[in-house]
Amino acid sequence: MTYIIDHTKKFIHELSYSEKRCRVEETPPETKELTDSAPYIYILKKEKMYAKCPYCHEVPLIID
Repeated sequence: MTYIIDHTKKFIHELSYSEKRCRVEETPPETKELTDSAPYIYILKKEKMYAKCPYCHEVPLIID
């Protein structure tokens, strides 16, 4: 899994599910980071108080 780290808002986005309402494009490029390191994500969440984006981490269930 590849993640986009928004260091301005302290949000962690999933690249595969990122969408317009995540507002990643509003963050300056110099404060964004791409990573696929699960241990790094864990450290950001537990020690630096980063949060998972509620929009791209909660993929809606579509039922026909």
